Amino acid sequence: MAFIRYANENDLADITYLMDELGYKTTQLEMKERLKKLSSYSDYHTFVAEIDHQVVGLLGLHIGLAYEFSGCYGRILCMVVNRKFRRMGIDQQLVAEAEKQIIKNEGNAIVLNSGNRVERADAHKFYLDLGYSLKSSGFVKKLV
Repeated sequence: MAFIRYANENDLADITYLMDELGYKTTQLEMKERLKKLSSYSDYHTFVAEIDHQVVGLLGLHIGLAYEFSGCYGRILCMVVNRKFRRMGIDQQLVAEAEKQIIKNEGNAIVLNSGNRVERADAHKFYLDLGYSLKSSGFVKKLV
């Protein structure tokens, strides 16, 4: 079982590694700047899963207001568990912490996007097994 907590500056190397495992190559300097910006907003939450003083999982959460219903909701922006520590329930712990944070903020829904690539099939099964529904399509347009 992992210890779930908020990320801090000492986690930078592990978080950078995890983002790479998720498929988003980045440098520690870039990640440091991203985390600095994210942490300056109270509606963004960066959770890590720690085992034996090593960060082995990451979940980024945004809590916002909804247009389509009353109250707020949470959006999982990223989630990854180190390959060596998968299938140990760490992912479930991270999602449970996100859900707890949303409820604490009087939220009533949680959403996420997950790519349609073949390598995301296990992630899709994971979310379906947790009671999530496949509901919509996402669209992306790069502006720069």
